[in-house]
Amino acid sequence: MTLPIILEVRYQELFSQLSNQSIEEETQKLLEQKDFLNKDEWLKGLVLCDLALAEDKVTEEIKKLYTQLYKKNSNLYFSSGLDETDYKFWFKKNEEINDKFIENNFPRAYVERDYILETARRPYRNREKEREYLLTGIELEDPACMAIYGYNLYFAMRGEEENKIEGKKWIEKSKELGYHNADNYLLNVIYYTETDNNKILEAIEEYNKSRKEESEKSYHLLGEFYLYKEENIEKAKEALIEGIKYNNPFCCYILGINILNDRVSGYDKTEGIKLLEEAYEYGVIYAANWLGRYYYYTQDGNKSIEKSIEWHEKAKLYYFEDSLVELALIYLYEDSVKDLEKGQIYLDWAVKEESTRAMTEKSHLLLNQEVPDIEGAQKLLEKAIELGDSYAPYRLGLMYERGDIGKNPDYYKAFELYQLSAERGHIYGIELVGHYYRIGITKAEEANPEKAIEYFNQAIEKGSEYAKVELAFCYEDGFGVEKDYQKAYDLFKTAAENGYVYAYNKIGYYEEDGLVGEKNDAKAFQAYQKAAEGGNIEGIYNVGRSYKYAIGVPENPELAIENYKKAIEYNYGDAFIELALSYETEYGGLEFDAQKVMEYMMKAAEQGYSFAQYKVGYYYYYGLIERDFEKALDWLHRSFERGYPYAALLIGDYYLYNDGRQENPEYDKAFEYYLAAEQQGVISEGLGVCYEYGIGTEENSNEAFKYYTLGAEEGYTAAKYRLGTAYKYGIGTEQNQEEAYRWLSKAAEEGNTQAEYYTALMLLEGEGTNQDLEKGIVQLTKVAETEHADAQFELGNCYLMGKGVAEDEIKAMMWYQKASDNGHEQARKITGKRERRRR
Repeated sequence: MTLPIILEVRYQELFSQLSNQSIEEETQKLLEQKDFLNKDEWLKGLVLCDLALAEDKVTEEIKKLYTQLYKKNSNLYFSSGLDETDYKFWFKKNEEINDKFIENNFPRAYVERDYILETARRPYRNREKEREYLLTGIELEDPACMAIYGYNLYFAMRGEEENKIEGKKWIEKSKELGYHNADNYLLNVIYYTETDNNKILEAIEEYNKSRKEESEKSYHLLGEFYLYKEENIEKAKEALIEGIKYNNPFCCYILGINILNDRVSGYDKTEGIKLLEEAYEYGVIYAANWLGRYYYYTQDGNKSIEKSIEWHEKAKLYYFEDSLVELALIYLYEDSVKDLEKGQIYLDWAVKEESTRAMTEKSHLLLNQEVPDIEGAQKLLEKAIELGDSYAPYRLGLMYERGDIGKNPDYYKAFELYQLSAERGHIYGIELVGHYYRIGITKAEEANPEKAIEYFNQAIEKGSEYAKVELAFCYEDGFGVEKDYQKAYDLFKTAAENGYVYAYNKIGYYEEDGLVGEKNDAKAFQAYQKAAEGGNIEGIYNVGRSYKYAIGVPENPELAIENYKKAIEYNYGDAFIELALSYETEYGGLEFDAQKVMEYMMKAAEQGYSFAQYKVGYYYYYGLIERDFEKALDWLHRSFERGYPYAALLIGDYYLYNDGRQENPEYDKAFEYYLAAEQQGVISEGLGVCYEYGIGTEENSNEAFKYYTLGAEEGYTAAKYRLGTAYKYGIGTEQNQEEAYRWLSKAAEEGNTQAEYYTALMLLEGEGTNQDLEKGIVQLTKVAETEHADAQFELGNCYLMGKGVAEDEIKAMMWYQKASDNGHEQARKITGKRERRRR
């Protein structure tokens, strides 16, 4: 029914018209018709009450009429479509009439006065005043006031502190005094607190049997029961449809949202929208908020920012703070309607009205502005926590964890806040408490498998895919559960399929490594692709890695480099490493570029990647761009502190093979670093050298031989050389020239000059191998040409004696001279004697 253009004019017309008629007769007609959802009839009833008050004719029938006007949200149905001017008149007139009923000693008017203020639009609500009316009504023993006050106490609503015992007592007293709606409040207490479904259903059915009129029956609770507690969609639909027939707005709301979220089938989305619109008209204000959210977040053809704004504006009118926040976010972030000033005004408005969600959103803005306002964000989150918000402790915990507050991360404070968030039921808090129990609050803090799994299961019950991944890690590591790769894989798979795209990476690793069956690189690549398509950076990197190392696809350097470059746009450390190595090795047609190698590797090193820190140290050590041992040691120590054993080896080399790099060499320090690397299973020749010569430890040739052997088996060229010399000279083992030649030749083939020298001599002498003078001379000459003094001296001997070459004293003296110039003592004696003969 269309409302009058100007309500005040229509009201005055009715007032004049009814002034000439019998108030009693007109009142009786309205009471018999019981049609207070007819807006003309409702307004007529209000006028009759006004007239009766003016003429001092407040009879029992007028009181009944007055009560009917506010029953079943009829007053809200009348006012929902009013414009600002008409609403102002409507509200003031209702206040005036209610106050006059109070003056006429009708206690029931106190509860209606409270309700009008409770459901009022901005700026008419007055919490302090409404509570005052409610408490005065209780003093006058109005049972309706008792029931509402008791309900507020029981569920801690409208600013009351929770007191379930007292709350229930007030409702029960209201029932004793004959308040017809007290049973409804008691039914809600049972519905929202009882855990036995049979008792809940029994209470609903008993309540419905006791109601005289169909419209008074609790169809909406019956529908909710079957939807959410029994998950019986058909029975739920049946109950809700029945309630809609009798104008139950909550049934419209419940069925509407379940149609729009696809839980109830057999309806068109427009039917769900229409039901929510009807619910809003009947005073279910959160239907407007739900429509606002639906129009904004839906992915179907009904998506409309304009309609979202329209409905959120309607909800906002009735102090629905969540709609204020939604409007703020739309204006702040939605390009098509962006209005930063308006968005900030709405957000600040919601903060002022103590919307905890607004406080957390505002804190996010403060943290992400050009100059972060850490203190402002912290205060907002602390206020939201004080107001009982469950998300704010999580957000503040993140700030402590990142070190935003204070100079360093405070993991204990973060954990404490995550616990508070979890206690308040927030899924993120539950997830992170579980995570902290899995990894330990700090490295020094012991993890707690039992508690970790308990929290992960809690989060999974709330629908957390993150917790499934965390629980999968537990099965992967045998943490608190028996190690089971299949269970871990299944959890990763479920999480991935439910939208947690990171989990596709884990599926890929499982397929690549064959942890749950045969290796399947094709499936691994498919999983990495899905992660990448979902925008996961690690997935993008893994696609690049797959193209480089031919994991499930043919090698494609161009696509490998392309994906690595995509990943570094998001600052992904592993991708920086791969690009650095690609420029270093000229992979994929890239030209060697020392600057880019250092730049990319440095990016990963600064992110804390131990391998990258080692490589940066290595580059400074060997002079990729500049040789700087101080910087080299700095980065190598960072890598070593993160547990990278190869950094320890290079630091050991720095101290062992000083080569004048230190004014006061500290050779003994080498041992501790080599030992640290050995404890992680990484062994070069260094530890053996320390034992052979007693550097940093007692001399022990047996230990030297052991570590030369281990280092050689690990593939270290220098260790192969040292092992060869150990066999040659019987260091820590019996002399064995065949083994000596075998290991020395391996080292020689890998470019070890000293090993080439020894194998050349052994070939010339037939020591440990068949004599081969020609091969020996070729190899000895090659080494001598590197300015190797011993090789030059021995080659001189060969020419002098004609061993493997034609005897040639001139060439012999040439090589002796070269050896002498390179510091060979015997060669100096020889060349010195010749020089004296010349004089």
